[in-house]
Amino acid sequence: MRLGIACLTACLLSSTALAQSADPMRQLGAHVHGAAQLAVAADADGAVLAELTTPAFNLYVFEHAPETPEDQAVVAQAARTLASPSMIALSSAAQCTLTGTQVGGGPAEASNDHHHEHDHEADNEHMHEDASAPHDHHDHDDHDDHSHDDHTNHGHADVVVSWTFDCARPERLTEVDLSGLFEAFNPFETVEVQYFDGARAAAQDLTPARPVLRLD
Repeated sequence: MRLGIACLTACLLSSTALAQSADPMRQLGAHVHGAAQLAVAADADGAVLAELTTPAFNLYVFEHAPETPEDQAVVAQAARTLASPSMIALSSAAQCTLTGTQVGGGPAEASNDHHHEHDHEADNEHMHEDASAPHDHHDHDDHDDHSHDDHTNHGHADVVVSWTFDCARPERLTEVDLSGLFEAFNPFETVEVQYFDGARAAAQDLTPARPVLRLD
């Protein structure tokens, strides 16, 4: 991508901090089943980073570490689905291409301390990390049960999904459409979306009935 992810991440974090200070009751990261938060940062050269923070329940319909082949299959299928270009649709006129997907946290990370990454430019066939890998409860810090450094808290597990895009006509980026995400994962009821590109900022709660954030 033409702009480093670090720069986009700084923009994303800045917009999130501004939104939180403006409305203390609207805190990103609250663990509520059915709810999630999406922050989208874009630059003038066409680089876009979208980061979704969601309870694992919204993706897997459970939050415990996968214990059965069925659980492992659910996590693996969710990772494949999240890597699909249909999850987040940016304006077609902007000519955006999904270039990478990362899935981190959740019940698998609580046990394994690893993440799943999909590089769309290098390989559209394989995930670099297998969500069904065996779980080692002894290699995450010095504690077997309750670490404060992961995305779990008292049995609640959060997943962070990041998508990167490269847009040929970024000036024509006028909407963010989450129809694909809502259709693929029924538990999602509300996604709090925040968008920032240096010139424009927007925030809106999207739902299956109203899945599109439109930018002025």
